[in-house]
Amino acid sequence: MSCQTFRAAISAHLDGEEPGIEDAELEDHLLRCGACRSFRHDAEVMHRELRLTRAPAVPDRTASILEAIGADTGRGYAPHEGVLRVTLVAVAAIMIVAALPALVLGDDAGLPVHAARHVGSFDLALAVGFLFAAWRPSRVSGLLPVVGALVACLVATSVLDVIEGRTGALAETQHVVELAGLIAAWLLAHPLAPRRARLSAP
Repeated sequence: MSCQTFRAAISAHLDGEEPGIEDAELEDHLLRCGACRSFRHDAEVMHRELRLTRAPAVPDRTASILEAIGADTGRGYAPHEGVLRVTLVAVAAIMIVAALPALVLGDDAGLPVHAARHVGSFDLALAVGFLFAAWRPSRVSGLLPVVGALVACLVATSVLDVIEGRTGALAETQHVVELAGLIAAWLLAHPLAPRRARLSAP
């Protein structure tokens, strides 16, 4: 066998693998071959150094990362984001108050009690969504598709009903509150320059 075969066996030994030849045969070759003895010595030294080398130090960037994403604690948010969160709380409070008559009493613009309570339930669910967005701004993106679809349908059908004379424009101004909540949630999910600058900082 060639020296290459024995050197492969030496490497396999160091890696804990099957060398493919008998240990006695390998040792016999090493007694006769100075070049392979030198190879084994160098390989053992390098193997030991690689195993004992300390991992490179990695700076702890936990604080900067948490600050960049908001950390769900209110720290690291720009002033305008605080205003948006307060806006969402105010919108949710208005919607909850407006939904209570329909939800509890079944009273909503002359609708049957069952239908009125369904409408109240939808309004309350939307209000809870806005409250959650204010509480956990980093999660608001997950709410946007549902909230956006619901508010878009409410506004579109209200405009259509006003145009066709089924309801008065003044009665439908209540949906301005829901639209304001959607805009605030969207702006909270798409922060402006301050946070983006933090994300790009070294």
